[in-house]
Amino acid sequence: MWIVTFSDLMSLLLTFFVLLLSFSTITEEEFNEAMMSLQGALGVMPQFTSVIDQSQRRSRGAKEDSQKAARQLRRMLQVKGLEKQVKIEYDAFGGLKISLPNAVLFEPGSATLQPDAYPLMEDMGEVLGEMPETFIEVRGHTDSSPLNTASSFRDNYDLSYFRAYEVANRLAQAGGIPREQFEMVACGSSQPMASNETESGRMANRRVEIYVRGLVDAQRLRGLESGDYGEAAEPNRVIDPIAPAELDGLR
Repeated sequence: MWIVTFSDLMSLLLTFFVLLLSFSTITEEEFNEAMMSLQGALGVMPQFTSVIDQSQRRSRGAKEDSQKAARQLRRMLQVKGLEKQVKIEYDAFGGLKISLPNAVLFEPGSATLQPDAYPLMEDMGEVLGEMPETFIEVRGHTDSSPLNTASSFRDNYDLSYFRAYEVANRLAQAGGIPREQFEMVACGSSQPMASNETESGRMANRRVEIYVRGLVDAQRLRGLESGDYGEAAEPNRVIDPIAPAELDGLR
């Protein structure tokens, strides 16, 4: 007889817990916190869990930082009346791409920032300084016009590098960003956006592009390169950071 009573009790308990579950709501954050507490109590090592994926959490946090920074930058550009000149977009790896026309930054043939560009650099640097663990790649671009013989620069590559350096230097100072998080790239006239046969095209080609990225997973990049856009096979692997220069072949 005790078996029947025990079975009834178990059935009632199961029904009770099913009802509790059906009436309750739980968020992913609450679930993760509960799982972390359970793991700590049971002494389960984090690397063996497939429920709390630290790499995914870090990736989600980086994406949220990028979205927040993009909103702040767009508001700042609207106040300055530059929202139509400066382009802000997301790149293929979840970071930001900021394209600054040369007319906003430099005089023709010069790598010295114009006085009007300093407030822009200050505000941008402060926003980017709030994004932790970022790589910031600054790319200088020119048109194909040869430099004046009196120029202090050897060629357009030389000019584009020092323009990128000047922008990176001002951003680092304004945002308190460590210099080792920057990389300057001289593109010269090798990556035109428009035809160099027209003045409007040459104006579009003269620009500085800023790529802002968090930690980038090298295995994920290999998947993108091979055409595999799905999630990586190993959900618990440690993220392998990669420098911006190594992304060139994937852009």
